[in-house]
Amino acid sequence: MTHDRPDPDLLLAQVQREEGRRRPGRLFIFLGMCPGVGKTYAMLQTARQRRNDGLRVLVGVVETHGRVETAALLDGLEILPRRKIEHGGHLLEEFDLDAALTRRPDFLLVDELAHTNATGSRHAKRYQDVLELLDAGIDVCTTLNVQHIESQVDVVRQVTGVAVQETVPDSLLDRAHEIQLVDLSVEKLLQRMSEGRVYLGERADAAAEGFFREGNLTALRELALRFTAEKVDRDLEDFRRARRDATPWKTNARLLVGVAPTPYSESLVRWTRRAAARIGCPWIGVWVEGSRMLRPDEEELLSRGLALVRRLGGEVVHVTGDDVAKALLDVAQERNVSQIVVGKSDHRRFRRTTLTDRIIAGSGDIDVCVVRPLAGKRAKPPQEAVPASRWREYGSALLLTTAVTLLSMLLLPYSGYMVPSFIYLLAIVLGSMKWERGPMLLMAGASAFAWDCLFIPPRFTFHVNEPEDMAMLAMFFVVALAMGQLTTRLKMRERAERERQLHTDALLRVTQQAALHPQPDKGLEAALRIIESILGGQIALLLRQDDHSLGRNAHQASAFAPDDAEFAVAAWSFANHQLAGRFTDTLPAAAATWFPLQTATSTMGVLGLNREAKQFTFTERQATEAFALQLALILEKEHFIVAVQHAEKLEEGEKLRRALLDSVSHELKTPIAVIRAAVDASDSGNDPYLAEIDTASRRLQRIVEGLLQMTRLESSVIEPRIEWCDATDIVSAALESTGDIFRERAFTSRIVPDLPLVKTDHSLMEQVLANVLHNAAVHTSPDTPVELMIRRHPGGIEFVVRDHGKGIPQGEEKKIFGKFHRAPGAPAGGTGLGLSIAKGFLRALGGEIFARNHHGGGAEFTIRLNAETMEPATVAEA
Repeated sequence: MTHDRPDPDLLLAQVQREEGRRRPGRLFIFLGMCPGVGKTYAMLQTARQRRNDGLRVLVGVVETHGRVETAALLDGLEILPRRKIEHGGHLLEEFDLDAALTRRPDFLLVDELAHTNATGSRHAKRYQDVLELLDAGIDVCTTLNVQHIESQVDVVRQVTGVAVQETVPDSLLDRAHEIQLVDLSVEKLLQRMSEGRVYLGERADAAAEGFFREGNLTALRELALRFTAEKVDRDLEDFRRARRDATPWKTNARLLVGVAPTPYSESLVRWTRRAAARIGCPWIGVWVEGSRMLRPDEEELLSRGLALVRRLGGEVVHVTGDDVAKALLDVAQERNVSQIVVGKSDHRRFRRTTLTDRIIAGSGDIDVCVVRPLAGKRAKPPQEAVPASRWREYGSALLLTTAVTLLSMLLLPYSGYMVPSFIYLLAIVLGSMKWERGPMLLMAGASAFAWDCLFIPPRFTFHVNEPEDMAMLAMFFVVALAMGQLTTRLKMRERAERERQLHTDALLRVTQQAALHPQPDKGLEAALRIIESILGGQIALLLRQDDHSLGRNAHQASAFAPDDAEFAVAAWSFANHQLAGRFTDTLPAAAATWFPLQTATSTMGVLGLNREAKQFTFTERQATEAFALQLALILEKEHFIVAVQHAEKLEEGEKLRRALLDSVSHELKTPIAVIRAAVDASDSGNDPYLAEIDTASRRLQRIVEGLLQMTRLESSVIEPRIEWCDATDIVSAALESTGDIFRERAFTSRIVPDLPLVKTDHSLMEQVLANVLHNAAVHTSPDTPVELMIRRHPGGIEFVVRDHGKGIPQGEEKKIFGKFHRAPGAPAGGTGLGLSIAKGFLRALGGEIFARNHHGGGAEFTIRLNAETMEPATVAEA
């Protein structure tokens, strides 16, 4: 039987997986949510157990990170000496791959699978070493954090804000013989952090303030659990396919509901959604398309039901078949559905099973939930006239019957009365190859009437004596009904396939016109005309502007221009990324239906279709959404091309600007130094011209120094020299660097007692504080005081600089840290680099700076330095 034959694609995938599993080496992975959960500890425990079982266990590389309990498990295990590599004047130790291949142990430990090898190693990544070991027939045991899995990087970045650079491809995990999850609650992990059992020293403080936050850890734990569960689910599917077992296993709940063109579908869909929400599982809405053409009122009911499935978060599946029960059961088995939701029938015909009965009979181990649905809003069936083509079919059937009758009358003297019956039967068979049920039943009735009246003895009566004559008369109707039904189905299928082919060809032509046309506007116009020819009506295209708002004017290729009311509907669709307008549940009074041009990254505009009062069929809705998606992708591609070209121009301009600033600042440095030396050596202390030269040269020297520092920041050559520093010494040096600007200005400083020493770069912090103090002085009048406060904060210290000026203009709190940015109302002079340089230096030191308006007036800048601290008492004891 054909339905018992396994899928060839599934068999091929199974064979490929089996070939991968027959590779000599086996991979064992200990997976965790983050460092510190105990992966290395669990791996070493497994290694000791394997050694006790008699296997030759070798420790290739294990990182204990100073954890005493982990290092203790290495006792008694054979450790492979590491290979020493010299790089950049430093001697690095790496895993010795060649030595491990020579030793060929039974079980090799290779810690930290996502590690990047030092320059000079055979492979850039450690997982490549592991692949070579596996191919050589060596079993490898390793550790991995979930954030290092390639497919999880984007999710981790969204959750934690950290872009992970060291990753492992998912294909390597597919080769794993076993993945064991090492789990630990967030509370216990944070406790281990506070006890210093994860990181030591300054790394522990930095981790606690950065990556190791409770929200991040909870999200990472969920990712690790979910990934492991999905891996187990895939293994289960592989095992089922290997057994060729079509019976679903109830390890994961998944619900299925059939969507039919009836008033009860929406009630069943809502019930399924509630049930799925209660148990937290996915669900599917299935439409089985038969050979019968749906009436417009049925199309409306079907569209409402399928739209409800989408709106409630279900997945729509479209299959074809005249046996609805079998089609639903086939989908349930393919998708591993655990429960099918069906409606309870209100009436039962005599000795005829209902759809529910057939589903229950064939469900096997799949649960069937029978609920009593409520009838929804019924669509009013239209009064449609029979089309002219159908009348022509009826007339042709009668005409063929008349022709056969005349031919039989001519042959009657030579053939007898039975031969005409076969001629009639042949005509019915031939006619059924072209006409459908109605015309064929008419032809069968006319043929039976003519044969009985004109040929069966006694002629010209309706009396039938022989049983075989009555059987032949019945055969006319049986053949006509059977062949007509078959022809009807074939025509329905042909019509449906022709419609799908038409939409597919149209989609291809739209893509070719819009994407490949040398003139984009002309290509869009041709694409819109193609869509109009398929769907009917008029189309309007509104595109996104450069400021990411929806353009008010329709594209020049549009067939109609939306008025203010239509534009409001289009703007809603654009802003909410949902269908809106006519034939939808959102703003249905609109004249057009608006489809958002939505891609994975953004919404490129909206597509409006305005046509006569005709509801969208499911196929038309799918086709229109496909057209909209294709247009969105093409527009996004054009947008990316323009963005890349713009970025290239900006990059060239940025390179030129950096080169110019670097050249100018270096060329000016020497003349300014000469001028400063001449001024300092002059004896004319009271000369006003000399004083003016001194002031101007100091200002120019500060600008040049700012340009040089910004060049250093952008070229990433800053390497902080970390040492223990006294915060009061940093303040004194910063005040001296500001020159005479605070000599006649009220300045107060408040330093908390027993301020700890901080581990940082003294010169960089001096420049940061000097820039912020200088900014506070030049943006306020000379008679306003400036205050400085130094205080502790968890993980370091804070410098708070406050002035009593006008404050920061609204909305400029973050912009003032940009390069060459000058806030509105800023005094003349300056380059707008001081705060930008301070922010860059702090970033290099692991700190951050914030600006806000103080509630008592003036601006307040908070310099937060995240660094290791040491109490003065500890220094004295040392």
